[in-house]
Amino acid sequence: MNKIEEIIQNKQGGTVLFLGRVTNFTVEELSNFLEVQGMSYADKYIGQDDIALLVLSSMMTPLEEDLSYELYDAKVPDVTLKDFEAFYTTHIKPNTLLMSLKLSNDQERLLRLLKNEAFLDDVYLKLFKMYDWNGEGVHENNNNRDITISFVKRFYRPDGFRDPAMIYAPTTVVNIAQESNNFEVLDAILTMPNHEIKVSRYETNRPKNLRETVAFNEALSLEAIKRLLSYQDKSIDYFLCSNPTLRESDLELLYGRVDRDSKLMLTQNSKLSDRLFEKLLWDGDEVVKSLLSYQEMSEYRLGLVEDSEFIAYLGQNETITNIITNLIELNSRELDFQLASNSVVNFEILEKLYEKYADEILFMMAHNPNLSTEFFLMLHKKNEYNIDEALATNHSTPKEILSTLCERKDRELNRLLASNPSVNIKYLREFQLDSSLIRILANNETYGNSVLQGLGI
Repeated sequence: MNKIEEIIQNKQGGTVLFLGRVTNFTVEELSNFLEVQGMSYADKYIGQDDIALLVLSSMMTPLEEDLSYELYDAKVPDVTLKDFEAFYTTHIKPNTLLMSLKLSNDQERLLRLLKNEAFLDDVYLKLFKMYDWNGEGVHENNNNRDITISFVKRFYRPDGFRDPAMIYAPTTVVNIAQESNNFEVLDAILTMPNHEIKVSRYETNRPKNLRETVAFNEALSLEAIKRLLSYQDKSIDYFLCSNPTLRESDLELLYGRVDRDSKLMLTQNSKLSDRLFEKLLWDGDEVVKSLLSYQEMSEYRLGLVEDSEFIAYLGQNETITNIITNLIELNSRELDFQLASNSVVNFEILEKLYEKYADEILFMMAHNPNLSTEFFLMLHKKNEYNIDEALATNHSTPKEILSTLCERKDRELNRLLASNPSVNIKYLREFQLDSSLIRILANNETYGNSVLQGLGI
């Protein structure tokens, strides 16, 4: 049994004395609540002999602190205000509370309740959706800022180091919108003002506000999708087009109203129906190229495009495992050359392509991670610069070959080698002496892990 509950049960009719500043409750709320529990409320000590429990805030005056020690010596039990808040939230009926707030629209009370960290997330989110932002931004006034911070404290859960200062950063709520897999959190975010974020002029394809960010998140509820579609906003539609959570009917709706850029996003949606696939085949060269490069392929879809002038783009598609034999049988030179570098094409087929095209196809094959060690060695012995460039970027190139390429001290080769996590860390550390390679090394997993280990992380 909870300590507070036990005290209240054993000392019915007693008084609960609150010492220090209490910001999340009014006197009336506490009095009414405690009356239901069979207790009385007090925030001043005037010598009462029926004090059953002390509730101590972290913000007390020196006189209140002295009094708390006196009452402690007198064997009066005490709890923290945080513990009392937890007790309060477990003994108040959420549905009754929500109905009361809906009827009264008491925003001041709602503001206090949202600062109560003891509420379970589901209750908190229902309360959060009732908050009136008064047409102002998430950080534009003290109340909005407080509510935003209470939301961030609950739902900002980064993978790794958590900087406490990020709770107060304007961008953190956007991070939650981007990373949360809780549809209820995303639903709540859509009730917030549409907070704008700064992006570089070179990053025009990135979300620029909360709604666009939520539209890109795959954890959307049907309610959230319906709401986002209702805005009929070109930028929101753009990000929705690539979201595989949307139903076929939603994607059909989008197809009927979006521009070419959004249709390009549709071509990358993994839940695209055959019906929409066929429609997009008639939407211009750029759309068709993207469609064939990214969409999952079947024999049915192949039948729709096998006579297309863009058939070679299927060679870059990594969802063609089930139709590779069909593609080889098309005897398209341009397609075969693209297939030679595709990581889903196995070595047995690569050998057949080499038999067919001999050295002409070696440069494309040098990019493929599925080559045998013997074949890698054969390629390296060719000692042709363009093939060596391809080997420098191939993660499956044997380390001995990569080390040989590093020893050449060729600046252009080094730029390619610096991105390859299979390169020996010894050479990656040498590359860091070249300032032009630092940015490339920053994205190299092997180099990054080495730096973290050096820092003891």
